[in-house]
Amino acid sequence: MKRTIIGAAVCLSLLTGITHSALGAEKKESQNFAVYYVDMQKIINESVKGKQAKSLLESKIAQAKKKIEEMKKEIEEIKQKLKSPVISKQEKSKLEDELQQKLRDLQRFQQDEQLKIMKLEQKYTMELIQEVVKLIRNYQKEKNIPMIVEVHDAGIIAASPKYDLTEKIIKLYNQQAEK
Repeated sequence: MKRTIIGAAVCLSLLTGITHSALGAEKKESQNFAVYYVDMQKIINESVKGKQAKSLLESKIAQAKKKIEEMKKEIEEIKQKLKSPVISKQEKSKLEDELQQKLRDLQRFQQDEQLKIMKLEQKYTMELIQEVVKLIRNYQKEKNIPMIVEVHDAGIIAASPKYDLTEKIIKLYNQQAEK
């Protein structure tokens, strides 16, 4: 009986030792494992290429707004002519047709420009994201980082700033853009 109790105690201590050493190894491994993160929106907005793309888009928007204002001015001029009491019926009919055409042109132009700008923005954004993702993957391999996630997509509620790679990636991306 004593022998059985001693044998059980030895087995139990061995199992406990194995479990503790396994838990210790797992604990050490989990202490070395860290999830790093980046803010892609910040990288896109603050990088040199991102600022260039934004500037190009703003330029396109400004050009479109200027053209729209010119078109609206032409429409207002026609409306003023239509208010004239000395205008003939034939001239009035011609001006009304012209006004309708200008209004359709304005509407079509606004829709077309909005679509062009939206597609251009998507194109620039996708190009930037592809370049940044490639850079991040290379950085991850170089630095032997186990995991890098995008802060917004990962649903991170709280994280230590020491694991934020955003500024490093912006700096590397800007250096890459200079080459």
